[in-house]
Amino acid sequence: MIERIRADLAAYEKAHRNPWNQRLHYIAFACAFFGWVFLLIDWRATVLLAVAHYTLSWIGHFFFEKNKPASFKRPLLGFYAGFLWFFFTTFRAGRN
Repeated sequence: MIERIRADLAAYEKAHRNPWNQRLHYIAFACAFFGWVFLLIDWRATVLLAVAHYTLSWIGHFFFEKNKPASFKRPLLGFYAGFLWFFFTTFRAGRN
């Protein structure tokens, strides 16, 4: 199972090499994270944050990376590998 997760994360990172796409995805996954938090507080904020998440992610793919988001073909890969990447990036930055 660990090897599968590593392979999925490697595939995710391969599809997100452009620095601007990475920045947009980092902000997008921060929106998604807070969207889950706001799900318990106000569903309208969750909807707004979900729209922001997908908008930023798709802009990164279509305009900077020039590829299609994984969420089109493999939505679970885009969801869980994206969150793994977001948290790994966040905690790596905190250690530097």
